[in-house]
Amino acid sequence: FQPLSPPSREEARRFVRERLPHLPPERLEALVNQAGRNFGELSRLVLLEAAKHDPRTPLQDDPALKPLLLALSAFSPEADPTFPAELLEGALGKPLERLSQAERALLDWVGEGLVRPALRSLLPQEAPRELHRLALAYFPKENLFRKLHHAYKAGETRILLDLLQEDPARLALLPGLWQEAQAWPREDLEALAAVVVRYRAVLGQYAHPEAEEALRVLSEAQNPSLRTWARIKAAEAKADAALYKEAEELLPPKEDLKLLDDTAQAEGLLVMAAVERWKGDYEKAAHFVEEAQGLPVAPFLQDRVYLWRGLVAKDLGRYPEALEALSRVGHDPLLLGRARYQMGDLLMRLGSLEAKLRMEEGLKALEEAGAPKDEVARVRARYATLLRRLGLYEEAGRAIEKALAEAEDPFTRARVESEAGILEAARGRPFAALNLLVPAEAYFRSTEERPKEARYRHLRTLFRLGATYLLLEAGQPYRAPFLGGLHAPTAQRLLEDLLEQIPWEATDRYTALRLDTASLLALLLSPAEGKALLKPLLDVENPYLRAQARLSYAETLVREGNLGEALAQVVALPPLEDPGLLAQARAVEVLALLGLGEKEAAWQKLSEVRRSPLPEPFRFQLGRALGRFCPELQRRLPPTPLALPEALGFHLANPD
Repeated sequence: FQPLSPPSREEARRFVRERLPHLPPERLEALVNQAGRNFGELSRLVLLEAAKHDPRTPLQDDPALKPLLLALSAFSPEADPTFPAELLEGALGKPLERLSQAERALLDWVGEGLVRPALRSLLPQEAPRELHRLALAYFPKENLFRKLHHAYKAGETRILLDLLQEDPARLALLPGLWQEAQAWPREDLEALAAVVVRYRAVLGQYAHPEAEEALRVLSEAQNPSLRTWARIKAAEAKADAALYKEAEELLPPKEDLKLLDDTAQAEGLLVMAAVERWKGDYEKAAHFVEEAQGLPVAPFLQDRVYLWRGLVAKDLGRYPEALEALSRVGHDPLLLGRARYQMGDLLMRLGSLEAKLRMEEGLKALEEAGAPKDEVARVRARYATLLRRLGLYEEAGRAIEKALAEAEDPFTRARVESEAGILEAARGRPFAALNLLVPAEAYFRSTEERPKEARYRHLRTLFRLGATYLLLEAGQPYRAPFLGGLHAPTAQRLLEDLLEQIPWEATDRYTALRLDTASLLALLLSPAEGKALLKPLLDVENPYLRAQARLSYAETLVREGNLGEALAQVVALPPLEDPGLLAQARAVEVLALLGLGEKEAAWQKLSEVRRSPLPEPFRFQLGRALGRFCPELQRRLPPTPLALPEALGFHLANPD
């Protein structure tokens, strides 16, 4: 055989022109120059040029280009096409300087030591597993996507599952894996099913087809621990949808948790805590959360543990611990929304104005994360309560109306009706209040659902009925300031009966209910009887409730004529943010100053209030309340046909 002589430039041009007739002259010259009279190189460059215009060109049939094309296919996934040149050199077994012109045309150099394919469409769809194993060994663990991608493509299922079990959220990097894994061995499929369920649970996507299929796989598993865990996750799905009764029915017996690893045990304990809290058994819920907290759990479960630690601490009045735990919830949108709402609720109980911002954040996050309608209705109703306490009655009315429309479950609806009723009592509308409170009271009195929670809701609704009768019989809306010397026999009967029924339970809500009841009842009793009622509550732990108790007590001291001690109670209070407490404090101060003959100082206090940011409803009510006791203030006002309480109310409410 006589070896072929290298082609002349004219022969090379003719060769290119015959195969690529539409190629522009300047591109033709460039190819001839690149090949440099090397026929093999020229034919590969022509093949490459043809492939750019027609992806069906069989580039891989060229034995010189095939190894590079396969390596590029393996190392350049679409989501991350750039990779170190060093890895490519390892796969090809030679430095890149030794690549031919045609091979180099397949590469793009990007930055220091990094390459990527010049044209993705030229690459084969699949590459040999050995190349993926090479990449799997090359990339460090920190490069999660690469580790997952190459483990999957190399068929290294065990490595892949270990990575996914560490953090199920990594499944987001491998869309479609669940469908593609259906042919895996049963044991591997069950392990992946557990990852899928956890991943979808973190997103709150319990009804996602993948989650439902994966739960079905687990519930049919041979391994009893997998079946137990499947029941826990099914119960968790119900609890997250606020279907606690169904959740309770799905939960396995507590002793079955011993079959599970620490993280799965903690998941089960948190669902059990959710059910107990729903039933109103806070001590039992706290016990389950403490047990879960004591277990070494995987990082992905930490948010849920922090949320529940915060919830039970809040329920039991451990406020700093609750705020600290709730503030640490930070990733899962649904859990974040719940944590922010609970922070807002707790800050409201502490009388902090920051409550509004936190509760708004929580409500927005819950709506965006697609929280159940009943949960959103409960949160919105609580937000309306906060707005009421801030004197923003119009906003509160809109929020409560929306919550009533959202509430689907009868228990939730009755709860929202009860909150709506006390808002109407604050606005001075007794019959609108009764219209809402009567069905709520009847429901909570007769329901067999969640007996502990229903008991509290019933007692709270009875208190609100008492407050409504105080408005109906004595003209006192449920709005600070509250000054005594009132006569309201039905309100008194309701409140006295209620005080007998409130259990001595060391939870924040029962302490608040006892104080609220005692404070209203004291307005209808003699100063001595009122003092006796309030004195045991002066040192409650919650600083907001403590301030409320001391101000109610100071009001009885003023009526008793013990003016110096009444002022001392007000002066000893920490700085107040809550407008209701501020209005009550100003009323006690003005009454005490007038009683001490300090008329100018008293009027000065009222002038300050008139110009202050205290919300208008509280300024108006301050005038009405003081007008009953201070006839000497009449001469300070311009002539009017109104009675002094209303005249003073409008004077304070309208500074302009």
